[in-house]
Amino acid sequence: MADNSFTHLVVVGSSAGGIGALSGLVSSLPDDFDAPIVVAQHLDPNRESHLQEILARKSPLPVKTVTEHEPLQAGVIFVVPANRHVNITDSEIDLSSEPSSGQPMPSINILMETAAGVFGENFIAIVLSGTGTDGTEGARTVSQAGGTVIIQDPDTAEFREMPRSLAPSTVDIVSSLEEIGPVLKNLISGIAVPEESSGEEGLDLERFLEELHRNRGVDFRSYKRPTILRRLGRRMAATNCESLDEYSRYVDEHPEEYRQLRGCADRRVANVSMGDEEPTY
Repeated sequence: MADNSFTHLVVVGSSAGGIGALSGLVSSLPDDFDAPIVVAQHLDPNRESHLQEILARKSPLPVKTVTEHEPLQAGVIFVVPANRHVNITDSEIDLSSEPSSGQPMPSINILMETAAGVFGENFIAIVLSGTGTDGTEGARTVSQAGGTVIIQDPDTAEFREMPRSLAPSTVDIVSSLEEIGPVLKNLISGIAVPEESSGEEGLDLERFLEELHRNRGVDFRSYKRPTILRRLGRRMAATNCESLDEYSRYVDEHPEEYRQLRGCADRRVANVSMGDEEPTY
């Protein structure tokens, strides 16, 4: 029976060097994680996979290999078989053996694109160590659908090509493996951004935007309010800040964070193609 108690879905894509990266990621997850996680790792289809067993030794969550039509469950890690593509519905993982020209199996692009169409802003896509560019187009679709895109910090990846293939305009968060679990927990739990003043001394959204304008010289107040709230909440989750006051201090102490926030806000324009912008990770 399908478990519809969850609101978010997490998909993780990786290739070369991905087994070690996945092991590090799952070990960082809390044991009360409240969303399904679907893992697509490029493996040799001619060799027996032990990925489920490897991850189960590191993960506080149960790990299952997907078989045909698998109901999604919160707090479970689902491993996609090496020789199958996968589509996502709002409650199920459906396997497909249909080949697709130029797509490795399982295709991270196909997985992310189908999931983004279902979960929209509640979808979180993660790209880890790997070669090639599988996941680049999928992540772009996630971004356009309002979802969150996280990449492993390429400086910590055994193979940097896959995370570096995503344009900066597509990426919300660059993270080390041990930080991804806490970031996911914050993203799914949600961090409230106060839009209006409650009469207390703490910052509300307008005061925060005014301070950014005054101190940093860029006016975010012209951006659509839902976009600002969504992106600001993501950056607060990524930096483990629970209030605007705390995040404001963080921005003052870490000027590079302002560039991250500005980049998130600037994503209201169409994403650039890979050739238009070189990654600066």
